[in-house]
Amino acid sequence: MTLPSSTQVLIVGAGPNGLACAITLLTLGIKPIIVDDRSERPYGAKGCLIHARTLEVLKTVGLSDSLKDIGIQSKGIIFYGKANPLFKVDIAALSSLTEFPYILLTPQSEAELIFEKFLVDHGVEVIKNTKVIGFVENPAEGLHVSFEDGSSIIASYVVGADGARSTVRSLAGISFKDPFTNLMYDENPSSASFMLFTLADVFLNLDPSIHIPRDTISWHLNGRIMFCPLELPEKLRHYCKENRSFWRIAIAIPPGSRTIPPRHPDQAYLQNEINERNPWKEPIHLDHLYTAATYRVRSAVAETFFKTVGNGKVLLVGDSAHVHSPSGGQGMNLGICDAVTLGRAIAEHIESGNDAVLSDYSSKRKATAIQVIQATKHMTAIINIPNGWRRGIANILMYVASWLTPIRRKVAQRLAGLTYRD
Repeated sequence: MTLPSSTQVLIVGAGPNGLACAITLLTLGIKPIIVDDRSERPYGAKGCLIHARTLEVLKTVGLSDSLKDIGIQSKGIIFYGKANPLFKVDIAALSSLTEFPYILLTPQSEAELIFEKFLVDHGVEVIKNTKVIGFVENPAEGLHVSFEDGSSIIASYVVGADGARSTVRSLAGISFKDPFTNLMYDENPSSASFMLFTLADVFLNLDPSIHIPRDTISWHLNGRIMFCPLELPEKLRHYCKENRSFWRIAIAIPPGSRTIPPRHPDQAYLQNEINERNPWKEPIHLDHLYTAATYRVRSAVAETFFKTVGNGKVLLVGDSAHVHSPSGGQGMNLGICDAVTLGRAIAEHIESGNDAVLSDYSSKRKATAIQVIQATKHMTAIINIPNGWRRGIANILMYVASWLTPIRRKVAQRLAGLTYRD
């Protein structure tokens, strides 16, 4: 697809957030241009949980039915000590509050395929290999956005959906820092001062005596390892063999650890980690590694999600606007809800010209982002508790809390995103 000379809305980044914003605009009669600097959609260890509130929001743009058919409908999350259950986050118990009382488990790339197909079916294609390198005020209207290949476009609205190291956010001069510590995202203290998460999509061969449920997510706190069942994507069917099952595993490495995992761990490294953290006596065999990456846990939120630059409007969604720990799988969900809300706000602003609409988007979504950052910090702190007497006390407290219905329900509602309804 050829880049036009101008557009009302330019969306930079074709991850789930950029795509969801584009879909929302289309449903409101606005055809955006969406660009991405990649040549193809990567399959990596990224988001894999879609929560109830996100499914509610996606239903408003006609996407929830398509998503329901592509993954596993998980009842919730069970936290264990070793192999002993301590606390169940029971999403299935929220059926009176939402029509989606489950966590949909599916790799982010599978959701993106559905989003992109919707756009293509409605005449919008992602323009790939198109990297933004700058923008300046256009004398008449909007911003003159330039790309690495020498092309350019004039846009009234530029949406930054281009990730935690957002070029759009940087060009707009919007700061990005932890709202609680004021540490700038780009500051680079020693890796040993950060918690690290290794996320991997793997095929496991489990001993018959080991039962890891495939209708819930299992977090084993003493071993700092999570098992999340995934349905096998079509492109991986040829890997399917007898006794193999497909999983996302997460391995947490707390600050101050003596060893730092590789950026892209290999199968031998992951097998060794599983052996050390395995809460059962029998071995868990990693039969095949599909993809793995290690992430440094940092939190940050943009100073504002909306800024007027010359005659144009710059707006941020998803990781461009906020990042946090992957604990609880909130990132993709928060970003998609940003995107749908922003699409509606842009449409209203086109109609009214009232900047208060965009300011309201910014203030409300930033407030929600800060709440999510705080919640994920708390969850990460629980995972970080060292083994020994402190872990023992924490496990006892979690077990006691599991008997208190109001606490269980509050935790489930927050994880599901229902507390963040407008």
